[in-house]
Amino acid sequence: MKVPVEAHLVHLLKPVFEFETRTIRVGKTLQTRRVRVEKTLVFATARTEESLKPLFDSVNAIWAPAKIEFSLASVAVEKLAAPGDADTVNVNGFLYLAQEFPAGKGVSLLLVRKFASADLGGQAVEEQRVCIVGDVSPATSLAHEFGHLLGLEHEGDIRNLMNAGLSIPNPQLTPSQVRTAQKSALARRLN
Repeated sequence: MKVPVEAHLVHLLKPVFEFETRTIRVGKTLQTRRVRVEKTLVFATARTEESLKPLFDSVNAIWAPAKIEFSLASVAVEKLAAPGDADTVNVNGFLYLAQEFPAGKGVSLLLVRKFASADLGGQAVEEQRVCIVGDVSPATSLAHEFGHLLGLEHEGDIRNLMNAGLSIPNPQLTPSQVRTAQKSALARRLN
């Protein structure tokens, strides 16, 4: 089964105000004045379309036993106001962004510079078919979030892809997880 992924390279914009000293003409004289100037800080993901290809290769190697392949259907740079004027996306910011970039046929992947939770590599909302990962999140975190979109819950085994903590390289899926993923709402939607 192929799962089309719409990847959104999110660039968050935050307005800031600074004061600059400028020389202006007042009548016949020049005077120095402080002027308030608005500037925009950009907090952009470091990921690019090219960097996604090896990431997806690693994700697909993890999902190969389930015969599930995630394929990039589209990649777009998205510039929008930072939720809460923050440079880091938190859970509420993710829920806002999930509504801004709903899934089309497959799933919507939001790639941000920094996701707020130290203990989470990302987050997913199965019903909306949307997930998010930060720049430092490895392929195993993305594969894990895709697992949530395929109906999988957290698992206690540290060797398992769906372990709630940090996962090891080459995490495994159980036969039961493979069956659940293959029969998930997302799989039914795509078949």
